Amino acid sequence: MSLVSRSSFRWIVLFDLLASFASFLAAFWLYGSLLDAEYSFAMRAGWTGDLALSAVIAWMGVELLGGGWRGGIRNWFDLSFCAVGFNLVIQYGLNYFGMLQPVPWLVALAGGVLAVTLIAASRRALTRIGQERPSILLVGYDSVTAEIAAPLRPRILGVLTRREESVPAGLKVLGDYQRFDEVVAASEPRCIVLTGSDWAADISARRLLDLQCSGVSVEDAPAVFEDVLQRVCWQRMRPVELLLASPVTGNRSVRTLQAVYTNLAALALLLAAVPLFILLGALASIANGGPAFEAVPCSGLQRIPFRLMRFRTRRRDGAISWMGRALASLHLVNLPQLWNVVRGEMGLFGPPPVRTEFAGRLSEIIPAYPHRFAVKPGMLGWSQANLRGAPEPQDDAARLGYDLYYAKQQSPSFDIDILLRTLFRTREAHGRMGRIA
Repeated sequence: MSLVSRSSFRWIVLFDLLASFASFLAAFWLYGSLLDAEYSFAMRAGWTGDLALSAVIAWMGVELLGGGWRGGIRNWFDLSFCAVGFNLVIQYGLNYFGMLQPVPWLVALAGGVLAVTLIAASRRALTRIGQERPSILLVGYDSVTAEIAAPLRPRILGVLTRREESVPAGLKVLGDYQRFDEVVAASEPRCIVLTGSDWAADISARRLLDLQCSGVSVEDAPAVFEDVLQRVCWQRMRPVELLLASPVTGNRSVRTLQAVYTNLAALALLLAAVPLFILLGALASIANGGPAFEAVPCSGLQRIPFRLMRFRTRRRDGAISWMGRALASLHLVNLPQLWNVVRGEMGLFGPPPVRTEFAGRLSEIIPAYPHRFAVKPGMLGWSQANLRGAPEPQDDAARLGYDLYYAKQQSPSFDIDILLRTLFRTREAHGRMGRIA
């Protein structure tokens, strides 16, 4: 899903191709100048063909395999893997059959990474140019529209609704749904966002299809909500959508890959932290007057129960000890969860673990809640990274949107994004606004 009109998309794709050519031109020049003089432009015959082929293959990897630039750290990693990997697979595959002499792998690596970086920069520049004129028309207005309207407000040209009193100050009300054709002809929106279904009596589906075929992007509000805010609008999912949604089973291939590197990383961290465990465990045992660790019953993957390990922070009388306060202030209470990761009960990344009794009750209250158990709980998660430092306490219903988004989008690059946000407290303002041109 994208808020980019098709006419604008053609220009964006062209600029992406030019960025790919420029990047591989720089990669060829750097390789010839620094590593292999015989590979320089003046010495190597046919370098223009190598340049054109490498640039086009990388561009195809970005646009076709990677889906194009959408913004964010993990998207940069994904597209870099696509651009470099696609080049290496095709060129060295053709070389195996004697059809092509491949470029050096360092050229493919540098060119692919530079191409994605330059594409990201050009997209940001095009986005700033595109933001000079409001281009989004909201059809209907409710709580979902209100949340996406905040980050998109500079791009919104107005709202069509029968309930003018529901639209806050600062957003222009253009009339009711009967003025749809008149407003579209006058304002020429690039994107139309539909909310609810009360507009269907005045706006025909055929009219919306004609607009989409003419290059206007027609989007559903919950889909825009997920794309812009990077969390799932589970409140608007129908029962059949919950049944068929991808978080029900998760991505098994990605889950298998994550199990390999998370278990290895957790085992290395656990072995390195053995002296720290001994020291903290001894201090916690002395301060609390009892065992250093406690096991909390939680629900894991597919709601399979397990016992979550953590340092004890309270004495036998229930009062928090001085060591408990120290562990909490240093964010080390959950460090023993590394043992759960090594055992395969948790991952380094995923939704936060939930006590078994809470998981059962919340699953009864919230229909979408069981889908968060399509992936293993994690020590670091998308909801924690986004809600840390929030001015008001966030309940489980608010966290659920982020947890389901991770279940749908899980990938190694997503895990890297979560790690960087956790370590450096980074935050992408307004989600995916970089995608809107």
